[in-house]
Amino acid sequence: MWFRVLSLLTGSRTQAVSARSVWVVCALVFFAPAGVARAQDASEQQNLFQQMVRNPGNHEITFAYVKVATTRGDYEAAIGALERLLFYNPRLTRVKYELGALYFRLGSYEMAKRYFKEALASPDIDAITKERIETYLPDTEKQLQPSRFSGFAQTGIRSQSNASFAPGGGVLRLGGQDLALLPTAQRKADINWFGLVGLSHDYDLQNQRGDILETRAVGYLTEQSRLKDLNVGFVDVSFGPRLALAPELLPGVTIKPYVVGGNTWVGGSSYFSTAGAGVGVKVPVNDRFTFGPDFEWRRADFRNVDPVAGFGSSDWYTTSLTASWNIAQQIKLDARGLYRRGDASLVYQSFDQWAIEAALTLEFAPPFVWMSRNWSVAPFVRWIETRFDAANPFIDPLVARSDNQWSVGALFNAPVTKNFGISAAVQYDKTNSSLPNYRLDNFSVMFGPTARF
Repeated sequence: MWFRVLSLLTGSRTQAVSARSVWVVCALVFFAPAGVARAQDASEQQNLFQQMVRNPGNHEITFAYVKVATTRGDYEAAIGALERLLFYNPRLTRVKYELGALYFRLGSYEMAKRYFKEALASPDIDAITKERIETYLPDTEKQLQPSRFSGFAQTGIRSQSNASFAPGGGVLRLGGQDLALLPTAQRKADINWFGLVGLSHDYDLQNQRGDILETRAVGYLTEQSRLKDLNVGFVDVSFGPRLALAPELLPGVTIKPYVVGGNTWVGGSSYFSTAGAGVGVKVPVNDRFTFGPDFEWRRADFRNVDPVAGFGSSDWYTTSLTASWNIAQQIKLDARGLYRRGDASLVYQSFDQWAIEAALTLEFAPPFVWMSRNWSVAPFVRWIETRFDAANPFIDPLVARSDNQWSVGALFNAPVTKNFGISAAVQYDKTNSSLPNYRLDNFSVMFGPTARF
């Protein structure tokens, strides 16, 4: 759902220059320095461990060791060091809070709840630690319930340089002839209000295998200031069980068959709807890296019968691979690659599509100590290439449509309280196409309050 929400927040018409060059730059900028830093952290952790063994009563050395181990994602080592401190002095409130936070990251919610409760009961707890525990304790307790409901909502204002998505060259091709766009049809900037909601519900089947029923829903709505015929509405819902594939042979590996459906409205009228089914697998390699292949079929029914429309009613077959890597405690990389085949009744509306997208989330401490949740910035990149099977004779009988689309941008998220915050995003999109009708670019900025529950 992360990428679905990202697409809705920043605009669905996104694209890329060269996938290879993008990935090379990302690797050089992010991964090489991270590799050097991890090697340095490993050496520092080993050095601090030796000092901790020689001076088991030195709390500062232990806390320094815990900080390095946590940054490296070595939560078990950090927990071991803190529990050793607690064994010698059971009244250390800070240690109880840190243990609760570490167990929460590991998904050991019963242990996290225990340490959070013990820390709250300590008479010497300070106001900042108390606020942080009261922020995370409800999430901990929610994870222990058989029925778990959560959600995210945002509203705000979005400005676009090309809200009409008009061709950048001011030219439209019809019947093989290039025609100049009328002034009323050329690109126009606009501002719109938007609302975004994401809902999740998990029901634990309590069968000792960890099987759950998952329901996911996302909705999006816009109201343009001037271009009312481009108001957009979108809803998508999926439901299915997440089942342990082979608990003893493949611990943690799950499979999820599901049904899915949605609808999109443009200008107040239904534009197209989808319905289908899919299956996804999630494979946790370790505490820091998870990947999973997915396959999905959807039937897309478009309401338009315009012969020059790019897409028409068709069957979509999508194969994708998603990965999530916790590079460090406050650095996470999410990436996805997919291939989609669209089979339509009209050959010039059938297509092959490839896409690659990635987002690097960087968390950091908020500027005020009373804010209990980290802030984050997430630069992202997305590349989509779409090739249609044949030329559309109504547009150009000699040239088949081929689009190379890309987008780059960044999301900024600033939780102010445990439930409310502010989010902003900037994005630049560009589409290169074999047909002038689809060549465009757009720069957008959005900003607004958020809520999580």
